Amino acid sequence: MDNQEQAQEWNPKGGRPKLPAGEKRGFVVKLRFTEKERVQLEEQVREAGYNDRSEYLRRKIFASADVPVHNPKQLFRALDKTGGELKRIGTNINQIARYINYLEKNNMVEGKVIAQYNQHFQEFLQVEEEYVKAIRTYLRTLR
Repeated sequence: MDNQEQAQEWNPKGGRPKLPAGEKRGFVVKLRFTEKERVQLEEQVREAGYNDRSEYLRRKIFASADVPVHNPKQLFRALDKTGGELKRIGTNINQIARYINYLEKNNMVEGKVIAQYNQHFQEFLQVEEEYVKAIRTYLRTLR
């Protein structure tokens, strides 16, 4: 970019940069709702995780008929929270397994302790599998 082009784009007051002509939304569609319809719409917008009614309606109108309208931000927030927890759980399981292996090598552990550990570990694996399936199912709906 040469200096003249930069000078035209520069705004001394700052602010948001101008959108290209193809991305600017300049058309308004007005709809009238009854109070009951408006309440239903606001509830749907909130349940889908959107703050902006217009964004929700745009996605609803232009999405495929069989694809539900979801806000992936909710999923990513949940993944951020649970991902860290799963990592900590995995670390704890690894530490327990190492300790049990140490005890087993030195004949210091009973068979029922190992059986309980294996049972809890199987439960953890089942929960993790359900978690992964749920995430994959959700992500497939976004395509």
